[in-house]
Amino acid sequence: MFLPSPVHAVALASLLGSLAATAQAVPAERSGSRSIVLTGKAGESPLIYLAPGSFTFIVLDAPIVRESVQVEGRARFARVDPSDLGITLVLAAPLAPTERLALRFTYREGSPESVVFLLTSQPGTVDTVVNVSRPQQTMEACRVELSAVRERCAAQSKELEELKARPQAVSPAAVALAGLVDLKGMRSGHFREACRWGEGEFRAAQCRGLAASTWTVVVLDVSNGGEEPWAPAWAEVTPVAGGEPRRARAVLSGQATIPPGGTGSVAVEVEMPERKPKAWLQEPHTLRMCDATASRCLSVPRVTL
Repeated sequence: MFLPSPVHAVALASLLGSLAATAQAVPAERSGSRSIVLTGKAGESPLIYLAPGSFTFIVLDAPIVRESVQVEGRARFARVDPSDLGITLVLAAPLAPTERLALRFTYREGSPESVVFLLTSQPGTVDTVVNVSRPQQTMEACRVELSAVRERCAAQSKELEELKARPQAVSPAAVALAGLVDLKGMRSGHFREACRWGEGEFRAAQCRGLAASTWTVVVLDVSNGGEEPWAPAWAEVTPVAGGEPRRARAVLSGQATIPPGGTGSVAVEVEMPERKPKAWLQEPHTLRMCDATASRCLSVPRVTL
């Protein structure tokens, strides 16, 4: 039987004491996976427990917008790696048990859309895998969401119509860069006689023209005497002296539609063969302007192009 010497006995006792002290200083760490089901209630912010140097994987059941991921106190993390279906976190510096750092992100679709988690620390606890899911949507929830989507689409459509109704931005610089006016300049004039002979449910209260070497624009203030709104979609001009009708190059309206009993300005741009200034606004034409179905038209018998 081996009996240690007094010196060996003292050394062995010291080593065992040191190991025991070390075991007491490092508490056992509870780690593993758990699940969080989001309810979408206001103020919902589940806790996630982190530990320095430990990986925490947040696994999601639906794609998120990567660019939406925001972590409060980013400098205190060694890694923040978002993907379409998850976020990887590694804490670099310890957090106090009372600290809460917000993690925010947004799902691509579904409800709840925006989510906030609170990241914290607790001695002996770390979440290594957190499975996050949202409850299956009921028929009523789907109906509400669909209604909200339709409202957004309707608002966007209205905004688009308003944008279409705005006149295009024009400036002298844009006209010069486009080469619309050469050294011969432009000429303007009024067609007072032509406006008096409009037929049908529409009338042209005023007619005026603007011409240059290769184009003429006719501007009409059109009144709608019908019972439905009217939107001009195309126009054509036919020489009074004879010849084939030709489509206008552009038809621009100052508003999306002209309401019943209302008046709106319409500009018709016609491409012309190059001519000298003395021929501008001289050749008589019949102007016909219609809606997209060609069922409602304004005819002006004599405008000079």
